[in-house]
Formats: sequence, C-alpha cells, structure tokens
Amino acid sequence: MSDFKYKHGLCVMRAQPFHIGHQKLVNQMLIDCAYVTIALGSIQEQGTDKNPFDYATRRKMIENIYQSKPEYNRLKIIGLSDINNPSEWGSYVLEIIKEKFPEIPLPEAYYAGSAEDADWFKSCCAHIELVDRYDPNFPLVSATMVRNLIKSGDVRWKIFVAPENHRIVEIKFRSLMK
Repeated sequence: MSDFKYKHGLCVMRAQPFHIGHQKLVNQMLIDCAYVTIALGSIQEQGTDKNPFDYATRRKMIENIYQSKPEYNRLKIIGLSDINNPSEWGSYVLEIIKEKFPEIPLPEAYYAGSAEDADWFKSCCAHIELVDRYDPNFPLVSATMVRNLIKSGDVRWKIFVAPENHRIVEIKFRSLMK
C-alpha cells in the first residue's frame, strides 16, 4: 500500500443522489489513498425534499458504481447522523471511523469539493485535498440541481447520475416522472 499518497482518505457527503461530481471526488481518493472512507451524512433524514433517499439507497448507489472494480475492497462506506455542534463535527466523524474500522489508520487526508466543505476537518486531518467542483473542464453539478431537474421532469438529470443508478432514481421519483 506504499504506492499511495495517503494511507487513508475521508470524505463526507449526503449524496442525495450520488452524482458525477461525487464520483469524481471518490475516483481521485481511490487514486491517492490506500483506504477510502465515504461518510454519508444526515442518515436520520429521509423522504424529504432535501433528503429523499435513505442511507441504504445512497450506499447502494455507490456500490453500484464501485463493487465490480478492484478498488472496491479499499472502499468503506458508513452512515452518520447529524449533530448540532459544528465545532465538534470533525472529531465526531473521526471517532466513529476509529470505532468502526479499528484495523486501519485514522484518515490523514480529507477530500472536499470546496474549501468551505473542508472547514470542519482542517484541525482534524493533516491534509486537505480539494477536488474542485468549479473545474471548467467538468460539468458543474450539485445534488440540489439534479433533484430540481428530476422534479421538473427534465430528463437531463441522467447526464449527472451514472447509468447504474438511473433505475434507483426513477423508482424514488416515479410519481414525478409521469
């Protein structure tokens, strides 16, 4: 595992739904890190406009893309309930990772799509890696944008979600897509 820039990388996302921007971030982590942990936040919420998918469905979206790839055995996915203490968020996440995966080192690198997304982990992780969501060579995408396209019946949402997950999204939003 010494061929990697970092032993363990972490990202936290809601992935409502998991889209190509999330995928770009995870792909970079798999290049850079011996172990990759994706923490899916807000697992206490589901079925709302902002959080339509439950934890198991979001996890399945990620597995649909990576489970057939050799890197999958280095990928860990966990769910996190939100806490109402932003100053403790980074420590809270690392404690859960330590508890769930005691056999691997704590993350030394935090991956985010913007500096704002990484703020909570500046004091907890030695390295912050930005996978720029404003890259002019990559489509600008957000889960809010994808959800809005779906709700308006605009099929362009499929451009931003991997084909492996189209059916999951269609099932969830079936009544809106008629």
